[in-house]
Amino acid sequence: MKKIAFLLFFGLMVSAQNTRVIYEYKFRPDSSKSDSLKTEWMYLDINKNGSKYYSKNSFESDSIVAESIKKQMASGARSISVSRNSQGGEVKDEVEKTYPDYKIYLISSLGNDAYKVLEDRKPEWKISPDKKQISSFKVQKATTDFAGRKWIAWFTTDVPVQDGPYKFSGLPGLIVDVSDETGSHKMELKGIKKIATTQIEDFDTKGKDIPFTRKKPLDVSRKQYLKQLKQYENDPVQGMREILAQPNSKVKINVNGTEISDPKEVLRYMEKDARDEMKKNNNKIELIP
Repeated sequence: MKKIAFLLFFGLMVSAQNTRVIYEYKFRPDSSKSDSLKTEWMYLDINKNGSKYYSKNSFESDSIVAESIKKQMASGARSISVSRNSQGGEVKDEVEKTYPDYKIYLISSLGNDAYKVLEDRKPEWKISPDKKQISSFKVQKATTDFAGRKWIAWFTTDVPVQDGPYKFSGLPGLIVDVSDETGSHKMELKGIKKIATTQIEDFDTKGKDIPFTRKKPLDVSRKQYLKQLKQYENDPVQGMREILAQPNSKVKINVNGTEISDPKEVLRYMEKDARDEMKKNNNKIELIP
């Protein structure tokens, strides 16, 4: 099956403007637990203007939430119920690249805000003479230091696309496999296919600030983003506190089957959940964001 998918790609490159590269991303979010390894299916959607790298499950979960909210707003509902899919993706961040300048943007949410962060660093690759075969691809080794980790990549010149998963690009071909030297993060190409144009849309909430929904990201520099990241780590419920301070704003959450609506209790549980999540997610892909 892999061979068919790979061989099909060469015909697609000639005729298709939109191509999806599918990667299996294995990562260990908690460095203190050897059994914390997780797997996420990631898409790298490529067209003539650039690429977008994102989680399959997160995209599907966001789409379900958006459709539910649209229906509620169209029906004239006075209150909006938002239910996050328990099977939603672990990876929320996305990466966009533009061609031919290969500018790199991180799309990241912090609390109730989203940011589009222009990356001012690019991987500087050292290409090795080492070569081998991965599935039907002849690949060559390259290494780089990026964002606090040492990375090993295998790329193929059989596919004339100088791109790859996450923020990795700039090699003379498509990245087939890339992993950090600790084995904590590994992205491996699993398939390639032709697709129709995909569009993740931001919808009009008619002035309502609805928690857990996709927001249009604010364009910021990496320095500005790091400032916001620090603020979030110090106070992860600041955005929710601002929402609850608005007139006639109410938020209900479900904790182990119990519905909680008291603002102080909502904030307390949400802050505990956010801090627990940060504690468990101590082995991020970027040790130096």
